[in-house]
Amino acid sequence: MPPASADRRRRLRARLARRPLARGALPPALLLLALSSVFVFGNDRSQFYREPHHDHLSAEALAISANLSAEHSFLQFRQKKLDARGKPEYVVHNAFPIGSYALAGLAIAPFGDDIPRQILAARTLMLAFFAAAALLACLALARLLGRPWVALAATLLAFSSYYLLHYNDMVTAESSTNLFGVMLVFHGLALFVQEGRFRQLLIKTAIAILLGWHVLGLIAPFVLLAPGRELLAPRADGGGDRPKGDRRLRPRAILAYGAFSVLCAALMLGFNLGNEYLALGGEVPLHELPTVESALRRSGLDGSQRYAGLFGWGTFLRGQFGGIAGMAIPYAAADRLGLDLTQRGWVWPPPAVAPWHGGLQDAPRAGARHR
Repeated sequence: MPPASADRRRRLRARLARRPLARGALPPALLLLALSSVFVFGNDRSQFYREPHHDHLSAEALAISANLSAEHSFLQFRQKKLDARGKPEYVVHNAFPIGSYALAGLAIAPFGDDIPRQILAARTLMLAFFAAAALLACLALARLLGRPWVALAATLLAFSSYYLLHYNDMVTAESSTNLFGVMLVFHGLALFVQEGRFRQLLIKTAIAILLGWHVLGLIAPFVLLAPGRELLAPRADGGGDRPKGDRRLRPRAILAYGAFSVLCAALMLGFNLGNEYLALGGEVPLHELPTVESALRRSGLDGSQRYAGLFGWGTFLRGQFGGIAGMAIPYAAADRLGLDLTQRGWVWPPPAVAPWHGGLQDAPRAGARHR
């Protein structure tokens, strides 16, 4: 090979090595390529095609999304009917933030009464949020670990688990949109910890709470534990004032973030409860609103025994360890072995709690005060 040609090749390799693609953009690109398969492979997503829990929650969410409108003050309800006096009566399901249902409602709106296309559009939306959640997880891990390829491997392993691939197209406020919200805040926390970027964290947190409650399970331990870590961590200069450019978090900023998160959650919950109160004619006391009654019943604070099986440590730990075991099994392995992890007692839900996944749903109750 002529020396000039070899020199050109070396210069070309040096230029490629300096480009962002070679420095860290290739792993996320490969992740997106892998994630594209979830849109291509699968069953007939324009139908209800999976076990009862999957289909029940999808049908319920589609009904709520279709009913969501300014005409009904954006109340989340399954059905509107007339009572014995001819007055409108709502069968409400108002316990979750409005964001996921609003997005699903926008996705299905163009298809009118074409139910199969509505189902397909809503499922595609859930898959898009699933892919976005995986990408955010990979980017956050790459920042925290400083090793993009390790982050890619960890993300692929986690997002190829049985439960994530089984439920990634389930239309509900508790699945892909909620997972996206958690990963959005996880990425925001990584930027905040490393670069001190506070505003982006507030915006991401507000969006996440609008989509679902699960993100509070990530925010709470961060707010509770991070200030102590910062106070106990040795200072870089061995004492005295912190040096300029120190990225260590300030406890006051963390506490302010916690207060902001609580405020966002309170506003979202207040919006839901206020809507529910007005929809029931303003005649139902706060503690008797369907959402409040459901929360009290599920927590056991109302003295009922309906969910008593949830509160024992044995049942709780069995469910948690069973769920972890299920998450550790790749979908491909479970499929090849013929395992249906939604029906086995050693994964969630344990038989003591529910004979099938839908056992955690409240039984139908008459009238508008159904949860």
